[in-house]
Amino acid sequence: MENMFSYPDMIKIERAEFYRLSPIPLPRPFKDGTGGIRTASLFGSWVRLYDTDGAYGEGPCTELMLSFFIPILLEAEPMTNGELIEKLYWNIRNFGYQSAHARELGSLDMILLDLLAMRRKQPLHRFLGAKKDWANVYKGGGSVLLSDEELVEDMLRFKEEGYHQTKFKIGQTKDWKEDLRRLQKVREALGEDFGIAVDANQAWDVDTAFDFAKEAAKLHASWFEEPIHAYDMDGLKELTDRLAEADIDVPIAMGESVRSYHTFVQYAEHGAKHLQPANANLYSISEIMRVRDLAKKRGLGLETGGITFANVVLGTLYDENGLIEYHQPIMEVLVPYMSVTSEIYDGKFYLPSTPGMPMQLDFEKLKKDGLLKEVIYRYAKQ
Repeated sequence: MENMFSYPDMIKIERAEFYRLSPIPLPRPFKDGTGGIRTASLFGSWVRLYDTDGAYGEGPCTELMLSFFIPILLEAEPMTNGELIEKLYWNIRNFGYQSAHARELGSLDMILLDLLAMRRKQPLHRFLGAKKDWANVYKGGGSVLLSDEELVEDMLRFKEEGYHQTKFKIGQTKDWKEDLRRLQKVREALGEDFGIAVDANQAWDVDTAFDFAKEAAKLHASWFEEPIHAYDMDGLKELTDRLAEADIDVPIAMGESVRSYHTFVQYAEHGAKHLQPANANLYSISEIMRVRDLAKKRGLGLETGGITFANVVLGTLYDENGLIEYHQPIMEVLVPYMSVTSEIYDGKFYLPSTPGMPMQLDFEKLKKDGLLKEVIYRYAKQ
């Protein structure tokens, strides 16, 4: 396995602090084309891993960090971060590389790198070699539960806030003309120069996706995200071939639902024009950089969704055309509970000079607001 972010520094994890959090209520429910109605944020757990020198790395995680990864880390002999990730990579082999374990390993990879950055008192992105302190970000949302007027109002607000690209959800029904009507309204409101993408969350078949794309092209859709099932490679090839034969220019975007670089190679070979490696979906940042390099080599678009405030680290390692998604309905509720975050203006996140992750939680405020349920401590055996 390749790891371009493996460092010679030895790590011995001696203590773990696992913070179990209550989901933060959303101001209004959110729904995409295929998922259920969401009423609270995605956020549920956070971890700090301390080494024998007292330095720590931290970041978002799930219960798997506590039940599976922390016991292994506390028993492991001193290793480099690369050696630890490789050891754990083969530990999760039998769960499969599309499993929740693979996703959690991606979170752990960033946390171990954060620990090394904290040791050197460097911002994580600079430690990883970033040459810039900002990431290009677009603000998306657009729940299918919104009325036409509410959708347009949200999209206009994003433009007024200085963003240059947005995305909204489609595909709640098979009637693609309803979604086209909403796209028309958003285009009229935002003007011709503003980027507008749409996301079907795998809702449609090839024929429906083609019919929609044929008309969406006239409205200059920036990309059409997950129009069909994420693993239907034959369907993807049929769709992209039909679009090419009809001279329809709507890039098909794929990748948020998968957890392997090798799947992205298949996407590229089957006609996808926009790749979406989601942070903490792939098992390491290095794996995401392989997708970045694949996109550059093939002239494809690149974008990453997930927890924006952490993902901006990746954005500093992308070129100026690479994008990070700020999923406003779910992400924005986190802002009051962060003690460190990026400055936001003109469609960019400008990362802080604080050592470590550009996202750090305000545990006192979480506790005050009743959102810190418990802290669980685990120690290495002496």
